[in-house]
Amino acid sequence: MALYDEDMLEEINSNVDLLDYIGNTMELKQRGKDYFGHCTLHIDRTSSFSITPAKNKFFCFSCGAGGGIIQYLILYEKLSFDEAVQKASRLADVDLKAMCQSETVKLNKVIRKIHNNKTNYVSTHEILDSGELLKYKDVEIPEWVEEGISSNVLKMFGVRLDSRGNRIVYPVYDMVGNLINIKGRTLCKEFKFFGIQKYINYYPVGTLDYFQGMNITLQYIKESGEVKIFESIKSVMKLFTWGTKDSASAEKHTLTPEQVKILISTPEIKSVVFCYDSDVSYKERKVKENIDLLKRFVNVYVIVDRDNLLGGAEGKNSPVDLGKDIWESLYRTKVKIK
Repeated sequence: MALYDEDMLEEINSNVDLLDYIGNTMELKQRGKDYFGHCTLHIDRTSSFSITPAKNKFFCFSCGAGGGIIQYLILYEKLSFDEAVQKASRLADVDLKAMCQSETVKLNKVIRKIHNNKTNYVSTHEILDSGELLKYKDVEIPEWVEEGISSNVLKMFGVRLDSRGNRIVYPVYDMVGNLINIKGRTLCKEFKFFGIQKYINYYPVGTLDYFQGMNITLQYIKESGEVKIFESIKSVMKLFTWGTKDSASAEKHTLTPEQVKILISTPEIKSVVFCYDSDVSYKERKVKENIDLLKRFVNVYVIVDRDNLLGGAEGKNSPVDLGKDIWESLYRTKVKIK
């Protein structure tokens, strides 16, 4: 299978008039702004197949098939992906040779998009004085020690106590080691009942152009050639306590373009392992987009809980929450995304 540039594939899809092409072989009737016909993938008595000219897309309300011309050729004309792209490119009058690009060209294109990406977020962070962290008590956090994080690791990651706010606090560093934020997690167990935020940032967040904890773990990530990505710094610290030091926290279950750039522009990183909580689906659109992009440059693996060891979506557990043995079992059976 050839490698195709996604922007060019989208250009092919947009340059073929679906209504005109499909209308040659399927009887279509107009209803408002859309056109309807009978889907040939199944018995369809109610004209479930639709085309929306404004979007140049098709969709079947019965079986869920949908997309542009390439998807139509694959599903309805039974062409392989390569065959569909070749036929669609002829219909669109697009030079197919221009679509195939080397991994280096695609990497540069991704990085260029990231640089040109315009967001509503603050693009720079205020650099804080290191003394800001000293405002909070340097004491042992028994709640996290009981969960399996050693006192030494807590101290290494700068975890302290905001006794006035009743929060566990820890520093946030950018990729060159500047203190840019302090984050707090409430100790109130009934935080939902009282309407208290579980996590707060003590300063403006700005763009997530860093991984939490990577100021400490990057050296180990480079040594192993792999980074294990969790949703929270607590999971990183727990794994660090067990002796596995090549992980970092994305602070959520999707990556920003800036975080993607860090991963694909760090040459030592050969593999990325997503270790998201058990309530996260790797089929979620944004998550899948991250995976589909990264797998073009590095090996991508996901932790899959086949045996429901983490309690499924209701458990909302990180792969490290229920002990070292379960983590090691899940890691051994991680799935490579192809």
